[in-house]
Amino acid sequence: MAYNAAFASLTTMSDSCLLPEFDAQQVAALARQLYALDGPMKLLHGERDLNYLISTGESRFVFKIANAEEARDMLDCQHRVFERLARAQVFPLIARARKSLNGNEIETVTDARGRQHYCRVLPFLEGRMWSDLDTSGAELLHDLGANLAALDRALTGFSHPGLKRPLLWNMEITATALDAYKPLLANDEQRDLVEHFEKGYVKRVLPLQDSLRRGVIHNDANRENVIVDASGTRTLGIIDFGDMLDTWLVLEAAIAATYSMLQQADPLDAAAALARGYHQGLALEPREIGILFDLIGMRLCMSVCLCAHQQRLEPDNAYLSIDVEDSWTLMRQLQPISADQAREMLMAACA
Repeated sequence: MAYNAAFASLTTMSDSCLLPEFDAQQVAALARQLYALDGPMKLLHGERDLNYLISTGESRFVFKIANAEEARDMLDCQHRVFERLARAQVFPLIARARKSLNGNEIETVTDARGRQHYCRVLPFLEGRMWSDLDTSGAELLHDLGANLAALDRALTGFSHPGLKRPLLWNMEITATALDAYKPLLANDEQRDLVEHFEKGYVKRVLPLQDSLRRGVIHNDANRENVIVDASGTRTLGIIDFGDMLDTWLVLEAAIAATYSMLQQADPLDAAAALARGYHQGLALEPREIGILFDLIGMRLCMSVCLCAHQQRLEPDNAYLSIDVEDSWTLMRQLQPISADQAREMLMAACA
């Protein structure tokens, strides 16, 4: 019953993973009618949006149909952030919304069931995905950390009504989310792992929550969202701003560090390289560095628990299980490491 009560309190959040129901022919017709885009199309991965790559001569665009529960304010918020990042020249590659034939950045379309969805078109940012690299070297991780720091600096003082919405991927409500979804995990070993990291979060992070600096962050610098150069040593851009939040600033570094540690022989070295890059671009306070390891652990817990929930809703969507096995492996690697040991190493990296 405790699970059902917690689950009910979270299902009101605009985070359903069920994709919009439009086939390729419908998408092609909408792209022509609304944006005068015509050309070969390819379905791209998406957690909440239906995404199609459309090639038109020398240019390529992404036609995005948002989940029916997505708020228009959040899409507009993303577009305003793109403009701000472009002015600050944060990344070499930055998306800008393409206006429709009606002069709108966001249009409304209706599916066969009569449900309305927002759609928009963004340029396709060319480059390699971070996930395509066999390994993540220290040079790339340092550069990614520095670029995320530049992003967060550029968004200092930014506000928008779209940011004021509930989101399951909000680390500030982690305890509630885990209570709801831990029962969906496969076995006791997995639940014990989650509870191990949860204890550190409750003991060391929650007492500091009211004193942590806040800011608007990307909140999801994972391996499918970061574009790198051909050499795999420089960050060219970042995509998918749908999880942006006004939250604890340190979470930007913690989340990116989490993904930097996946499939690494020495994951703490990877986290240290990323934290060092972020710290040099936007200095982390000692209390923030001191809880990085606990935040990394809790991000992993959220990943595996929310994946269990999303797979339950949509078992045939393979995209939802990306990184989940790597996350379990990393949690087992990190479990023997004490918080003091990790804190000392990360402090030294940022010294």
